[in-house]
Amino acid sequence: MNSMKRITPPKDVVAMCEQIVRGYDRRKKEYERSRVDIVYRRASGGMTDFIAERNASNISDPTERKAEQLERLEDSLDVKFMRAVEQSLLMLGTDVSRDSRERLCKAVLLNCENGREYPYEMLNIDEFSRRDFYRRKKRFIMGVGVVLGVIDGSS
Repeated sequence: MNSMKRITPPKDVVAMCEQIVRGYDRRKKEYERSRVDIVYRRASGGMTDFIAERNASNISDPTERKAEQLERLEDSLDVKFMRAVEQSLLMLGTDVSRDSRERLCKAVLLNCENGREYPYEMLNIDEFSRRDFYRRKKRFIMGVGVVLGVIDGSS
């Protein structure tokens, strides 16, 4: 008889994914600040700055330069981590009402950020049992790994 054995990812990989989730708020704030800085930054007008920027990117059009900087920002590792958390959040709680889902997402992020300060009992999400909450949290963390390609999504 050929039975399928569930393959669990290594604990260090799961821990890494949990650390990525833990840094989500910081990454999101840095991303938003960087994006605003790039989009709304005004050139100082100094010739030295102009020459340095022109030589650095070979682009004299400020709009093209900003587009290039935004593209580099989007390709950064921190933004990839942030997007992986956001994609995994989209898959979390799709089987419950919108209000319950929003509360579940907030609760999971809080618990991942600091599980000692925000254990299940402090999160006020009575529509989920303790066991169900932690099962969903684990699936969410694994989802981050799947999106990043460090965990096999077929298991």
